[in-house]
Amino acid sequence: MKAVRYILIVAGLLLLVVITTPFLIPADQIRQVVEEEATKAAGMPVKIESLSVSIIPAPSLSIEKLTMEDVEGGTPKLTVGSGSLAVDFGPLFDGRAEVSGITFKDITLRVSEQAKGKDVHVVHINRVTGAIKLTDEILTMPNWKASLYDGTIVLNAKLTPLEGKRRSLTADINAADIQMLPLMKDAAGQDKVSGTFASTLTISAIGADEKAMQRSLKVDGPVNMSKGQFEGVGLSGVAAALVHGNVTGASGAILFDSFKTQLQVRGQDIYLKEISLNASAFNANGHVDIKGTGKLDGQINTSGMKGLSGAKLMVGGTTASPRIYPAPSSMIGGTIGATIGGPAGAAVGSKIGGAVGNSVESIGGGIKSLFGK
Repeated sequence: MKAVRYILIVAGLLLLVVITTPFLIPADQIRQVVEEEATKAAGMPVKIESLSVSIIPAPSLSIEKLTMEDVEGGTPKLTVGSGSLAVDFGPLFDGRAEVSGITFKDITLRVSEQAKGKDVHVVHINRVTGAIKLTDEILTMPNWKASLYDGTIVLNAKLTPLEGKRRSLTADINAADIQMLPLMKDAAGQDKVSGTFASTLTISAIGADEKAMQRSLKVDGPVNMSKGQFEGVGLSGVAAALVHGNVTGASGAILFDSFKTQLQVRGQDIYLKEISLNASAFNANGHVDIKGTGKLDGQINTSGMKGLSGAKLMVGGTTASPRIYPAPSSMIGGTIGATIGGPAGAAVGSKIGGAVGNSVESIGGGIKSLFGK
């Protein structure tokens, strides 16, 4: 590790020289160099409208209007209205590197694969703050905080080198007070879900590249929504099927007090465990598995509503064409296998949410768009 320390010391001395060169090199030339290096690192064109460097009161760099564009003429992958960071030189002489005071404002992030056309979706982030520390080749990102949709997300992450090129990523995320209605309008183009979202998640992955990290990805933790509404699909269709043996068009909205689930991600497979939905008219609990292939499998148990109390509803189909139908043991009429309701509803946030399905009123929305299936 001594070699790393010496390299960091040399790098720090070189950085001191670079920081003082604004007096000798035009700012526009520095901007061009930063754009070139950022383009190489991102793998797509990066443009910066303006850049300035200061050494008082501490060495710092500020930018205005950063754009990262992966499709020419399309909606940018990322835009940043303004940003700044400061370099702490003291730790460099102790074998550490720290970049503090990182602040980005007015951020838009495209979450859709499409960069053109009607299916382009972006999320808006008001402000991001954080720091980066490098100690003995271990990279940490302590207390990163993002403000978005009237709520906050706090991230703590660590990247540790293993043998060869393999790296270990560990992180924890705490989300609070995020409003689902504007988020889902921006992220998925739908307005079927409202409520206040909160979650506490732990994340881990090991691999030598992004694909390997994805295969080994593990996410665990509770997901909660409170005081919201699932719009567009009611329970009348399910109740009618059970009582009369008929499938009717489901409509309306469900007001709920709380929706809770234990989220588990393993690679590309998503598991919604211990689902609990409490509403004024009924309660529901169960589980749903969402495979990386898009296949859905699960069961929902209902109580508290005439025609549905004690019923078992099976979840099947795919994220592209989800189905929810009464279990054989719950059937009164001859509707086994009948599709109840329309498209699956609802969702829970930045590729981390889910859905149960249609007539139990979209316990989670936009499965297809959120999980990219």
